[in-house]
Amino acid sequence: MMEMVIDSIRVSLMNYHRVVILRARGANRYLPIWIGPNEADAIAVKLQDVSVPRPLTHDLLGSVISSLGATVQQIVVSDLSNDTFFAKIVLQVNGSTLEVDSRPSDAIALAVRQGYYVLDPEGSRHVFEAMGEAQGYVEQLKKTHGEFDAEIRPVAPIFADDSVLDKAGVEMDEETGKPVVPGTDKNEARPLRDEELKSLSAFSDFIENLDLDDLGGGKSKRMSSD
Repeated sequence: MMEMVIDSIRVSLMNYHRVVILRARGANRYLPIWIGPNEADAIAVKLQDVSVPRPLTHDLLGSVISSLGATVQQIVVSDLSNDTFFAKIVLQVNGSTLEVDSRPSDAIALAVRQGYYVLDPEGSRHVFEAMGEAQGYVEQLKKTHGEFDAEIRPVAPIFADDSVLDKAGVEMDEETGKPVVPGTDKNEARPLRDEELKSLSAFSDFIENLDLDDLGGGKSKRMSSD
């Protein structure tokens, strides 16, 4: 499995469908997943630290899980079959691990509500509800302790199974900004052929109408139209 981060949520002007684009942590590999407009809004609201007057559905789900004494350990985009993505929410309950089947969109919306943590110079873990709060804490630490390697990590990380990335992952050539797919050698890459783009039918229309040149160059919170 590979850990993923949310690169962006995008809207195709061709059909107004939403796609969440996950990026492999520390790598130039992307996984686009179609999601519904409600789920896209639920993810974006939390990423952008927007306050809502009443709990949304995924806020309620998180509260129920917490009230039952469970915690969201991680989520996994576990399968891609017949153009449909599948995911699992991995819960920690009384020392045991429980996997719950889910749509990736719901699992991601739940994961971003679990908060973020920072390890201080002494190694103590500090958990924050929002990314902005974690970033503010890091800035304060740097004023007190000077520059140090402080990484903000999600409490509930997102992972993608290797089989899903093999089927639907898209790599970007850093020099050309164009999509490529892995060659037979790990150190080789070749241009993505037309037939391979068409074979990714779950999101091929989106890729064909999307300018991918700016992937990885913007903020993970952005909503953009293409």
